[in-house]
Amino acid sequence: MDSLLLEICGKELFFDIDKLSDICKIEDIDMDDDQLDDDIIPLMEDVGIRIDVTKYEMYREMIGTLLMYNEQIDNKMGMIGLNSTTVPFKLAYNTLLMKGILKEL
Repeated sequence: MDSLLLEICGKELFFDIDKLSDICKIEDIDMDDDQLDDDIIPLMEDVGIRIDVTKYEMYREMIGTLLMYNEQIDNKMGMIGLNSTTVPFKLAYNTLLMKGILKEL
């Protein structure tokens, strides 16, 4: 198993898909009963998981930025090696790490 892990900056990282799902999930619609049409209620009862599209798309782009980064990172350079990465990579890496989507193994 150890041979399959990729070490980045001295850490083995993974995407926590369950955390991503929890962050993007919309729990309940806050509407009063008088604001709902009778035609809309039956449709809403059949809805499965509802997600916040803005959050989902932003996290999807950040994950894509990390996965499509095509420069080699030299693990021996440590934090100095990260200073040579692009701004989108740094933002995506930091955001996903801080939100708990990118976790250390």
